[in-house]
Amino acid sequence: MGVMAVLRAARLACRGCSGLLFVCALGMGPVLAQVPETLQADKPAPPAAEAATPTPAPPAADSIETIARPASLEAFVDGVVTAYMAKDNIAGVTVAVVDRDHVLLEKGYGIAGLDPQRAVDPRTTLFRIGSISKTFTYVAAMQLVAAGKIELDRDANAYLPAELTIPAEGYAPVTVENLMTHTAGFEDAALGHLFVRGPQVPTLIEQLAKYRPHRVRPPGLHAVYSNYSVALLGALVSQVSGESFESYVDRHEIEPLGTQSITFREPMSVEDARAIAPEREAEFSAGFQRKDGFHAVAPFEHISNNGPAGAGSASAAGMARWMRMLLNRGNLDGATVLDAATFERMARVDFRNADAVAGIAHGFFRQRYGKHLSLEHGGATGLFFSNMVVLPDAGLGVFISTNTETGRPLSSILPRLVFEQILPDARNEGAAPVKLSAQELARYAGSYRPERRPYTTLEKFFIAIGNDIEVATGPDSSLIVSAGGSAHRHVALGDGAFRNLDDGSTIAFKPAVDGVITTLATSYGHVVSDRIGWIDSTTALALTLGLLVLLSIGVLIIAWHRRGLRQRLREGRGAATALNLAAFTWLLWVVVAVLALAKASQGGDAILFDYPTTSIRAAVVFAYIAAVATVLAMFAFWPALRARSWSLARKLRHVVVLLLMLFMVLLLARWNVLLAPLTLG
Repeated sequence: MGVMAVLRAARLACRGCSGLLFVCALGMGPVLAQVPETLQADKPAPPAAEAATPTPAPPAADSIETIARPASLEAFVDGVVTAYMAKDNIAGVTVAVVDRDHVLLEKGYGIAGLDPQRAVDPRTTLFRIGSISKTFTYVAAMQLVAAGKIELDRDANAYLPAELTIPAEGYAPVTVENLMTHTAGFEDAALGHLFVRGPQVPTLIEQLAKYRPHRVRPPGLHAVYSNYSVALLGALVSQVSGESFESYVDRHEIEPLGTQSITFREPMSVEDARAIAPEREAEFSAGFQRKDGFHAVAPFEHISNNGPAGAGSASAAGMARWMRMLLNRGNLDGATVLDAATFERMARVDFRNADAVAGIAHGFFRQRYGKHLSLEHGGATGLFFSNMVVLPDAGLGVFISTNTETGRPLSSILPRLVFEQILPDARNEGAAPVKLSAQELARYAGSYRPERRPYTTLEKFFIAIGNDIEVATGPDSSLIVSAGGSAHRHVALGDGAFRNLDDGSTIAFKPAVDGVITTLATSYGHVVSDRIGWIDSTTALALTLGLLVLLSIGVLIIAWHRRGLRQRLREGRGAATALNLAAFTWLLWVVVAVLALAKASQGGDAILFDYPTTSIRAAVVFAYIAAVATVLAMFAFWPALRARSWSLARKLRHVVVLLLMLFMVLLLARWNVLLAPLTLG
């Protein structure tokens, strides 16, 4: 899971929001927003998860070398990478394939910079690895466990600095292991603070103390991916070790690997202790966006404020050594990063959202590639997409990183393709599907919303719209699961598990105590989605808004026709005027909201850094104005109820419009547009 995946979803959701509001403003009825990619739901998962068992002993080191002839491997990877680079307009890619004792392939493709143009050098060019950085944080925590300085089942507050004490908020204490397995129960938030553009980058302590998400579920209930949790874990490592996080990683992880081409330091002011040496800044690959048919260099994405969760950068050569250390169970070329016993403990699955989906092993994700169980983690920033998968029992690892905003598909698929090319038993063979009745299938149909979302701020509106998973019954005892702008057919495996017929990944539905299906566990094991009712759906929001726009226009048209009639001077004039004013303010809010969301969508990554923008603030202000106008119109109508000059039909129309306006106020409050802070901090 990448550190920035949620940001990409939010950016796409802005486009969906503006489209939804715009269509409603035209009076064309409900339109669902374009659904962005479900957060890392494109990661494949095992058709049947394995029980948590110790990692098998390694085979002979030359077994992989015999299968993976470097010449044919290079030709295969060249073909895949160059095809995706052409199809998706990717500027640069770096790749490493290793076994325990050898680098089987280490190669760069394309460019790492413009003006002057620089080729990708797999030995020295640093790509942003996003959330693969978390694996260094997990290993650091396990080092301190091995040293007896941290106990995984102890309250994390025992190790955190006072400024970062986790409040109870009605829940049990959060343990260190909860932070490692994404089971602490925090809401998620990202816009405006997960990235910064500099030059001033908040410290880790400043960041975590200011942008503190609320706890929204008991610890240990579900694994719901949390950047905040892992950033807290990094602060805990720093507090316990007495070193800055960057210094700890340098001394205890990178130096033992014998490489300089991994770093958590970024280009910034030399006065900042987290800055990389100025002479090394040229080693970073630029991040690219596509503009007017060409690659354009985007501003640097600073993540040092959340460093343990995603600030790492590495070359293919650097990640080759990290993977070989993992394949050798904590050791590399005589240097020990983790002792064998601690590594075995780290590699054991300690949490699953469901038996049929991938498990979490102290932060690493573990899933099936045929007969082989992985240790893996993906990573994404706004511009870089990376993936690292090692198969400890097979002794094989693959790392890939792309430097363009279109690189996600390639980074997701390459490791599996390489494994299937090299290992004869790496292909997932699906179990025979189970036949279910139409009545049984109908239990699973509905809308599901990922728990990885904001709960308490306006950001909920941006993340939730267009991010739901829609499940419908399909032909031949199957389900059609729609998410990320695409639909896939799933067949039943039994006990609530279903397999994607396109990629073999597995999802699992879980019932409540009464047997009603309430949750959906996604394949990668990092998110659970809750079943939502109609009132919380984007359909309800779109229908209400579309109808309100139509009726508000009708109110103003009728008012225009009545403008010269004497009855305007009679009783009920105040009620009519108040309704006209409310109708006008609602239409005005729609216009302001459409403009704000359109601007956010057209601004590319701007909302990721600058949220909440002035235009978004203005849209919220106009929402409050419309809400106040609605309340005033309701109070003004009471005298008109007794007005003899008003027909029953007119009173009923007035009541219907007022109730619809009031319902819209309640919906906006439910979506956190009203009565909620704009952002954390």
